Amino acid sequence: MSVNSMILCVCVCYFIGVIAVGMYASRRAKKASDYLVAGRQLGWVRTGITLSAVQIGVGIVLSGATRGYDHGVWPGIYYTIGCGGGLIIAGLVTSKKLRSQEGFVPMDFFSRRYGDSRGIRFWSFLSNIPSLLGIFIAQILACGGVLSGFGIPFHWGVVLTGAVVLLYCTVGGMWGVVMTDTIHVSVIMIGIPVFFILTAVKFIAAGGSLGAIYATPFIPQGKLSELIYLALPFFLSISVSYDAYARIQSAKDIQSARKGCCLGGVIVLFIGLLCSSIGAMSHLLFPGVTDGIFTIAATGVLPPFISGVVIAAILAAAMSSANGVILSMGSCVARDFYNRFLHPEVSSLDELPKAKRISQATVLIGSIVGIIFSFYMTDILDAMIIFNYPYMGSLLIPMLGGLMWDRATRKGAFAAAVAGGIIGVGAFFIGIPSPIQGIINVDLALFIAYIVSTVVLVAVSLSDKEGQKVNDRRIAERRVNGN
Repeated sequence: MSVNSMILCVCVCYFIGVIAVGMYASRRAKKASDYLVAGRQLGWVRTGITLSAVQIGVGIVLSGATRGYDHGVWPGIYYTIGCGGGLIIAGLVTSKKLRSQEGFVPMDFFSRRYGDSRGIRFWSFLSNIPSLLGIFIAQILACGGVLSGFGIPFHWGVVLTGAVVLLYCTVGGMWGVVMTDTIHVSVIMIGIPVFFILTAVKFIAAGGSLGAIYATPFIPQGKLSELIYLALPFFLSISVSYDAYARIQSAKDIQSARKGCCLGGVIVLFIGLLCSSIGAMSHLLFPGVTDGIFTIAATGVLPPFISGVVIAAILAAAMSSANGVILSMGSCVARDFYNRFLHPEVSSLDELPKAKRISQATVLIGSIVGIIFSFYMTDILDAMIIFNYPYMGSLLIPMLGGLMWDRATRKGAFAAAVAGGIIGVGAFFIGIPSPIQGIINVDLALFIAYIVSTVVLVAVSLSDKEGQKVNDRRIAERRVNGN
């Protein structure tokens, strides 16, 4: 059996395994809360595993290795810092407030904090759907790229991995996601460290110095803007993103949510550092590589079977992110649209018999649409980021403001969402990464959206006398209740 055939055989076995697990999980997904938030039954270890799984995607594994190869270990983990650090901040700061109030989507917190609004719900629905779709597309594009290196046509690889995610997500819901995430993270936690160790052995034998690659500057000259661009949005947004929020809500209690977030953050940082280090060491071992260094290094350093396990780990990383966002799309449609628009009189999704079916249908349709879109997109970074601008630009600051600042008011939040949204949507339609008349690019546009949104939130909230009276009453009630 050839090396490529062995690697593909390992990957196929892996695919069959996760589909079987997803089918088994369907037994536990009997109602909407089971399907979307695993019945809120996860302990802190399972919570941490599934939170880490949704963050360890192509940005951390493949892009991290590539950036480590091109720029060194520390620039290679900028995105990892955003994702892993964001989870730790969620565990230490935001998860208590989020989990103390049960919900299905971040807008549930928004509604309780500021008061429900059909307008803001609808905007959240419209902006979040493309955001989640873009991340899904990026992950299956990465899988197609990986499999193409082993003789499978690119688009067939995209369709294959997209179909696997579609099957176990549609049937198993969050329970299917949690169970398969456990497999994904187990594969990653075994495969990546083994890959790192064997690469380090070969690197040292070739005359390389581990001390030297870690002694390089954390922020090389000219890389500060990249650190801000790659780390800050995710550092701030993780806890209020749809996919992380659903997992925080899946924890059985506040302590499980907090400890799970911290555990997930540590796992993300650990794996991200190893991937970037593999990339940095590969610069000596495989000079002159312009693309796909992680796969090249895996097949060049590892024995065929272990290489197959590591390739499966890459696919696991991408699929774990893909399953999280596509399930979040189901939550978004079921809660933000079907429940709050068509049946606003019903407080719980479990009271709507069709909610689970609508979530399943959304996962199915969303997966198919994502697979179709992937035929017209080739750039993974474009797919991941460009679709995120409307949501991240408009709703991030109002959500964080509601979590962190007692004086934020309803009017301030809405004004901040509109102001940040104008810049965010503008960035969305302009595209990535082309400069705007040589003056401003979309990376900077998103950063400006945060600043403008923050200024508007503070200014409007402080000038909103009626809103401050509402805040005073809420703070007083909280003190009486001992919260």
